Amino acid sequence: MEGTIIDIRRFTLHDGQGIRSTLFLKGCGLRCAWCQNPEGIDASVGLWYLATQCIRCGLCEASCPVGAIALRADGDPFVRIDRELCTRCGACVAACPTTALSFDGSRVSAEEAAATLLRDVEFYRQSGGGITISGGDPLVQHEFALEVLGLCKREGVHTAIETCLFGKWDVLDRFIRLTDLFIIDLKIADSALHAEYTGRPNDLILDNYKKLARAGVELLTRVPLIPGITATEANVGAMARVIRDRNPGGRVELINFNPLAISKYSLMNRSTEFFNGMAPLPESEIEALRALFEAEGLAVVREHRRPGGAGR
Repeated sequence: MEGTIIDIRRFTLHDGQGIRSTLFLKGCGLRCAWCQNPEGIDASVGLWYLATQCIRCGLCEASCPVGAIALRADGDPFVRIDRELCTRCGACVAACPTTALSFDGSRVSAEEAAATLLRDVEFYRQSGGGITISGGDPLVQHEFALEVLGLCKREGVHTAIETCLFGKWDVLDRFIRLTDLFIIDLKIADSALHAEYTGRPNDLILDNYKKLARAGVELLTRVPLIPGITATEANVGAMARVIRDRNPGGRVELINFNPLAISKYSLMNRSTEFFNGMAPLPESEIEALRALFEAEGLAVVREHRRPGGAGR
């Protein structure tokens, strides 16, 4: 069983309690306009170009067997990649002397992934930590994710997944016996607005959320605070009621906007215009939004910010 991953990060203190290692998978069912891990949206391995490391030697263009790379006489970036034509053969990555070209993921077996995650099993046991599978979204590569979870559970390790819940219930149901903690990302209460900003309505997501809460699993619900979109009094108030009705007394974590991930869009030759003028919310505004959740009887926990920032 092989899967496509972004990375495995060891010794993390977020995405669950205690010391953890997090496996980031590629592939997501949503297309959030603010995605903080845009390299995780596509399930296949993509090619990154870091212009600041490029010495304009032209070896990438010469090595490409399909002519997907062209050099510009001027302008930024110097290297233009035809991503429709690119076969991701790796010839340009191998030829580049400065790692200006690199892949945003790799293929590994479930056994390889689990072995890396289990290297720190003693730290997990001493700290009450474990392993987390995030993304992307584990529901996209569910067979691979389930295999990794099963291998880790055999060693008695605490397991968690982070998911937006956009997937079939019969797939999600299979995770229940292998997952100790479900970290759920909920974004926008209004289904039409949800579709506008994520590419999908939220009906399936909220139905899955209700079923998961009724299954009696441990849930932590995260709401990303995207200025002017999710971080409004109207959306937060509505989201608090949505969570209250489906998961009364549940735990909620508010994740402040973090602009650090914007640089990834440049690496992927994608526009960053959407983020113009956005900045993290001041603590006073976050406190006011927390109060809206607490007014509905929900327990708001303090944020453990992951690298990359708010929302997936």
